[in-house]
Amino acid sequence: MQKDSTLDFFKVYFGARLERLRQVRDDRGAISIETMMIVAGLVVVAAIAAGVILTKVNEKAKEIK
Repeated sequence: MQKDSTLDFFKVYFGARLERLRQVRDDRGAISIETMMIVAGLVVVAAIAAGVILTKVNEKAKEIK
């Protein structure tokens, strides 16, 4: 399986954003826009991963039949 540089980029980017959020202790109020963007990005990445997994499972299921 090939290594996907896009996924590596997202891992590094969101990792850096999460680390920044851990270091900022003044942001105790409402959820910031940056936090919402991180959450939305993680949801998109999870949806893409689920789609890829479902596609692979369906392909294997068709091969078995």
